[in-house]
Amino acid sequence: MKMKPWRFLLLLGIFVILSVELLGLMRRNFQSKRRPGWQIIRPPHEVSALVLQNQILWSGGKDGVVGIDIQKREIVKTITCDPPVNFVQALVLDRQNWLWIAHNKGLSYYDGQRCQAYQSDDSRFREPINTLYLDRQGQLWIGTWQGAAVKEKAGWRWLGMADGLPDLMINLIAQDSQGGMWFGSSVAPRGGLNYCLKKTCQKFSTSNGLPHNNITSLWIKDSNKVWVGTGFFDRGGAAQLEANNSGWVVRKTLTAANGLAGAKVRSIYQDRQGVLWLGSENDGLARLAGENWLTLTEADGLANQEVKVMLEDQAGNFWIGTKDGVNYIPAEQLLKLGDK
Repeated sequence: MKMKPWRFLLLLGIFVILSVELLGLMRRNFQSKRRPGWQIIRPPHEVSALVLQNQILWSGGKDGVVGIDIQKREIVKTITCDPPVNFVQALVLDRQNWLWIAHNKGLSYYDGQRCQAYQSDDSRFREPINTLYLDRQGQLWIGTWQGAAVKEKAGWRWLGMADGLPDLMINLIAQDSQGGMWFGSSVAPRGGLNYCLKKTCQKFSTSNGLPHNNITSLWIKDSNKVWVGTGFFDRGGAAQLEANNSGWVVRKTLTAANGLAGAKVRSIYQDRQGVLWLGSENDGLARLAGENWLTLTEADGLANQEVKVMLEDQAGNFWIGTKDGVNYIPAEQLLKLGDK
C-alpha cells in the first residue's frame, strides 16, 4: 500500500526531531567528559607552528599568521604580508625580535611594523621553506627541498649531502649544547637523521634503531639526550638517543604497542616538570610521566586528534596547535592530569 505524502512528511519530521535531540544528547554527553579549564581557540584552524613573544603567542598555519593574547586567550593581531603568506610551516624570533616566517612560497619576516618577503636573487628563497632554527650564535638556519642554509656575517652558506645532510629535503634543524647540529629529513624510504659536530657526522635510520626513516619532530633538552619522532601513515614511533664516549646511540624506542596514542609521532615536547608529550597524526596526544601513560583525545577537550606543535608559556600553561584549532590548558589543570 502506497504511503500518503502527508504521512511520509510527518514521519520524516519526527525522524528529524528525534535525530536533532539525539545529536544534542550525544554532544552534551561528549562535552561533559571534557576536562575542566581546557579551552579551544578557533580561528586559527590548521596550526603548524607556535612561538611566544612576551604576551603574544604567534600561530602559523594554512591561513597565515595570527597573534593570540595569552591572557585574554583570543586573537589580537593578524599579520598581513606583502605578498600574502599561507601554509606556514615554521616561525622563529631572532635577536632583533623579528618574526621569521617559513611558508610554501619562501621566506618572509615581520619587524613589528610590516611583513615582507625576504629579498634575494637566489630562487631557493622563493620556493617552499620547511623549517627555521636560530642557533646559539644567533644565526638563522633554514631547511628546504634543496638543502639547508645558515645566515652568516658573510651571507648565506648552503649545505648539501656532502656536508653531512641525510638528504637534500630538510624539514628539521636543531643544535645541542655541544654546538652539534641535527638535521632531519622526511622523504622515506631514504630520510633519516644526521648529527654533525666538527665536520664529523653520524647518520640514524631504521638500520641502526629508528622506528621509521620519516623524521617528523625533534626535542633536545638534556645535554646528552635527544627525542626524535618518526612515522608515515600507520607506522612509526619515537626514539631516545643518548650520547656516550663514542657518539650517539638509540637507547629506547616507543611505539603504539607500549603507550603512544598512535603509530606516527607528529610532535614531541617535554615540559618543565619533565613530562614527555607525544602528539600523533590522527589519534590524539600521549603523556608520559615517569612510567605512567595517559592518552588525551577530543573527548577530553583536544581541538583535533592531529597534534602538530606544543609550547609551554612563562606561567606553565600549555598550548597545543592542532589540525583544527589551538588548545589552552591552564597550569593547575596540567598538574592534575597525573591524578586522573
